[in-house]
Amino acid sequence: MKREYLTFVRNFKDLKEGKQELFIKDLTPGPRKYDTKHVLAEISSRPQKIPNGQILRIRSESGALLPQPWRIRIIEELPESVLGQPWEDVYEAIEKQKR
Repeated sequence: MKREYLTFVRNFKDLKEGKQELFIKDLTPGPRKYDTKHVLAEISSRPQKIPNGQILRIRSESGALLPQPWRIRIIEELPESVLGQPWEDVYEAIEKQKR
């Protein structure tokens, strides 16, 4: 059974294929359902590009669901927390850590 994940993006138009740093929620039934992971992953809108990939559902910040699921291959699990302030944008905090 393929695992299924969910991620949120700011704008669908900004979504790019390839390696991404993402926060994903596990949607697979079982005791780990809804666990959140911070990962480095390869994603694609074309299933044939990642044939053994897992299912990735994508929602906008407002909750709109992208009609077609993408595929994801997790390359590495990253630390759960990101350095920053509670009011700080998480994506900006991630970028600061890369510098």
